Amino acid sequence: MASPSRFRNLSDAALLELLHTAADRLPAEAAGELVRRGHRVRGELRAIVMDKVAWTQGLPEWWAPVHATYLLGAMETPETLVALLAALRWADAFDCDWVLEDLPSIFARLGAPAVDPLRAILADLAAGPGARSTALAALAAVSLRVEGLTEEVLDLAEGLVRDRDEDLFLRQSAANLLVDFRSIKHRAALKAFGREESRRHRRDPEYQGVFYDWELDELLEGAGESNLEPYRRDWMGFYDPEEIEHRQERWQREQEEDEGAPEGELPPGPTPSRDPQAPCPCGSGQRFVDCCFLRVH
Repeated sequence: MASPSRFRNLSDAALLELLHTAADRLPAEAAGELVRRGHRVRGELRAIVMDKVAWTQGLPEWWAPVHATYLLGAMETPETLVALLAALRWADAFDCDWVLEDLPSIFARLGAPAVDPLRAILADLAAGPGARSTALAALAAVSLRVEGLTEEVLDLAEGLVRDRDEDLFLRQSAANLLVDFRSIKHRAALKAFGREESRRHRRDPEYQGVFYDWELDELLEGAGESNLEPYRRDWMGFYDPEEIEHRQERWQREQEEDEGAPEGELPPGPTPSRDPQAPCPCGSGQRFVDCCFLRVH
């Protein structure tokens, strides 16, 4: 591995090229150097994130918008807000779980400037339940840094939980958020939603609700402290050498599972281990991105 001084001596263009070629093995020192250069590379990082095509590339280029999103977030400046909002839209559209899981904590670092744009996405029915759910979680994460915002966000979540015309996934996400914050104030709404989940489970025993009415009190009170870790994730831990090693071991296991799968059967596993442009493992003859990519997601 190159030394930190080696990365400091690379040109901006050479460092940015690593985003397209290093896949998920980009060294922490290279990521840190790009963050340090700040405004010198910010424009190029924004362009990667805002380019729809970048989110649909095959490996290793698939990772470029993921890295660009993380690095822009680490810069913690309002100048990255528009690109990060685009990342929310594209990551949801192409089901990039890596980015979706970390965006709430990324927006939290931006604080108050992110509040109104996130409110707008949450209110936009055309944005889809995935993007709206991420926006709600991001508002909750921001509320941990912006005084006086938490109650508003929790009330917004309660409104979604109570609204049976809303998408079920969004309602479930809102209910989980209220449980994460141990919001006793909204117990009645959560209890009613838990009863709904119980009825769905009785009609279909294979249906797994996010929680049921009979377990709500234990979730709200028994665990004691709030479960706020998901809203405070350290996304730059992605570049820790130990994390990189664990990912490579995981990809290797999944590759072995892929090779051993019967023809016509797609093994389970996250799509970053598969090239979206490669032939689909199901044997259809189509590209993975045009076939089982959608089913996996």
